[in-house]
Amino acid sequence: MSPSAYAAWSKDDLIARIQSLEAVLASDPKIPPEKIPRPQMPATSQTAQKKSKKERKPFDINAYPKRKIALKFCYAGWEYNGLALQSDPTPLPMVEAVLLKALGDCRTDKGVSGAGQVVALRVRSAIGKRPDARKKNLPVEDTAAALQVETSEATAEEPPDEPAATTNSADAEQSDSPEQPQAELRYVAMLNAVLPRSIRVLAWSPVADDFDARFSCTFRHYKYFFSAGFPPYPHLSLSSGQNGLLDLEAMQDGAGRLVGNHDFRNFCKIDPSKQVDNYTRRITHATITPVDPSDASAPSGSPSTSPLYVLDLKGTGFLYHQVRHIMAVLFLIGARLESPSIVDTLLDAQTITRKPVYEMADGLPLVLWDCGYPDGSLSWRIDESGSANPASASKAGGLQSAHNLFYDFDLLGSQSRTKMVMMEHFAQAAEVFHSPPRPPSDDSGVFRVPLGGGLFLQSALNKYVKLLDRPRGERSEDVNERWRTGAGARRKERREARAAAAAGGSTTEPGESISQAEKHAGPSTEVS
Repeated sequence: MSPSAYAAWSKDDLIARIQSLEAVLASDPKIPPEKIPRPQMPATSQTAQKKSKKERKPFDINAYPKRKIALKFCYAGWEYNGLALQSDPTPLPMVEAVLLKALGDCRTDKGVSGAGQVVALRVRSAIGKRPDARKKNLPVEDTAAALQVETSEATAEEPPDEPAATTNSADAEQSDSPEQPQAELRYVAMLNAVLPRSIRVLAWSPVADDFDARFSCTFRHYKYFFSAGFPPYPHLSLSSGQNGLLDLEAMQDGAGRLVGNHDFRNFCKIDPSKQVDNYTRRITHATITPVDPSDASAPSGSPSTSPLYVLDLKGTGFLYHQVRHIMAVLFLIGARLESPSIVDTLLDAQTITRKPVYEMADGLPLVLWDCGYPDGSLSWRIDESGSANPASASKAGGLQSAHNLFYDFDLLGSQSRTKMVMMEHFAQAAEVFHSPPRPPSDDSGVFRVPLGGGLFLQSALNKYVKLLDRPRGERSEDVNERWRTGAGARRKERREARAAAAAGGSTTEPGESISQAEKHAGPSTEVS
């Protein structure tokens, strides 16, 4: 009997089987295995197995009250292949796929993290009238069914929320039936219980039917963390004879020139499938500050230190890879290879009609920090509490929920610090057999440019080519036209062919439901 066959046995039946085998071996220790009696599955275990094989009835979300909500969550991008679900296989899971799995069944790309990502969706509610009064409430512990997303039907109209009240008008309208519980499902705790620690739901909010997490967004705030030194040799001097730290004043000068309404076609990657023809975006804030304020007083010539800084960038909208292209140019400025005035030159799209070829910064240190929405459109709250204000967290497990949340963050931080120390010790072990590279004797002939996330470029100074002297990419109009008459035309033909083959049936093409989900998956974030 195979080991897997015992999986359906009860504890008592397994104990009885062990005792019978011991009795057989005691009577004849040399008995061959094939001579050992092969037992039949006990009746009690057979009954349990039949029950386990009984198919569970599919959960019908239309039989329960529903509401549209927004979720604010954070996630560590380096463990995922991006936010939005992809049709093709990816090396790492997508954040949206993990969320959908947790919900019972969003936009950044591989490596980019989010601290204030917002997604809007319709889920089951614990308050309100059931469409079928004969249906019983599903147990709250059934997370997958309770949080199942409704994607196939149009959403019902809901009144806007009152942010100051613990129960908004939508809550009150759903609570007409006295037999319904007044407390809403514990969305935050239920989701965090089934999500990996690298994805944490922070709060939820009731939203109006016309709320769109992506298109209702009024501003986006990004943070890009970087080291002021040049890894792995912060002590090496630059070609100019300066210390091994970036010129932060020059970088701030360049960042300040970004503020305002500008054409950023030379600071992004063109995605022809989007057919973007307007590259004007508004940047409202661009500053570079130390992560630890005490680092600001550290002498710039300290070779043994490599303080961390952060670029805070706020704007009403961003293009594809815009933040990472901006950071790449700022790195060139900080390395004293380009002047801050290069920002003004690249923003002049009338003169520089084609983007110079340059490598964008790495996506690992990039975080979507916050998203803004119109006043009154959101009323963030935690489980069984009127708001996400920490002062209100004392109700019904709020403190415990917060404790678990911070424990998760502390655990991930502790693991990262431990890995860092281990990597340093691995390097020490390697020195026993391998001599580490030494700085060149004439360091004045070498330039180094950080790319973020510990990556950097290094080459001979006489080989550096100024941005304006580099080869240029294609005009955005040409890229869009080639896609429109090529891949875009073929995609349109396939879509029309599938619609015709449906013969009057549904013309929804595969992946369209995902596109609709992306529409509500939060701000179209700058991606890697």
